[in-house]
Amino acid sequence: MSLRIISCLILIFSILSTGCQNVTQLKDNLFEWGATEYELNMNRSDINTLEQSLAENIYPMDTQLTKMLRDLSVRDTFPSVQWMERMLTDFFWLNGITVMDKNRDIIAVYPETGIKQLNFDPVFPEAFELRQGRVMLAIEETPLGNEVLLVSSIFDNFELTGLIVVNFDPRTFISQSVNPEDIILISEDEVVWTGRFEHHAQTLAEVNWQEMLTRRISGKIQVNEDRFFWLARAVGEDWLIYLVKDK
Repeated sequence: MSLRIISCLILIFSILSTGCQNVTQLKDNLFEWGATEYELNMNRSDINTLEQSLAENIYPMDTQLTKMLRDLSVRDTFPSVQWMERMLTDFFWLNGITVMDKNRDIIAVYPETGIKQLNFDPVFPEAFELRQGRVMLAIEETPLGNEVLLVSSIFDNFELTGLIVVNFDPRTFISQSVNPEDIILISEDEVVWTGRFEHHAQTLAEVNWQEMLTRRISGKIQVNEDRFFWLARAVGEDWLIYLVKDK
């Protein structure tokens, strides 16, 4: 079986750094955020458990995230209801889309009734500094759990006129993986999802990920009694970090 993986360039480098020789095709399809395409041949007899875990767990959700970021980043005008409907149809894991003007006044919300009550405070004031065609990531804590916020900017004649915010629950996002409980998700600032590794949450929260990302975009880290392979993927101006246990 061959899996076509549409992912960020850093993911390619990360898998290659583990000694993986299973890249059979690399296409020159690089976008600003570093997305590319390659194929992963899962029939190889020498594939190791870490490589297989990366392919089965990271591939499904990262593919979806890459596609969604592409659609979001190229949207440079206020979206129609039809566009918002299509986004939630194409990406089932999205909870909603909110459109604001430059004064933070809400212009549109889809769907009209959301699962969580959001105030979007974590995206400000940084959202006002977004460059055209770029996306930022923030995490909002709610009584119903963390919500991931992805923000893009709307410009008119090089002037910021509004923002598009898409939001999703990491539990729904991670459900695209074969074994969601085997994955940890971290932003630069906080632990987003721990799966079956909740007992490592405090230790992971104390890691200076921003400092680590200034030196490398993948590696291995010892967390108490367990060792993890981690890799970071760019989400516009920010980073989302995947961790899987180093088996």
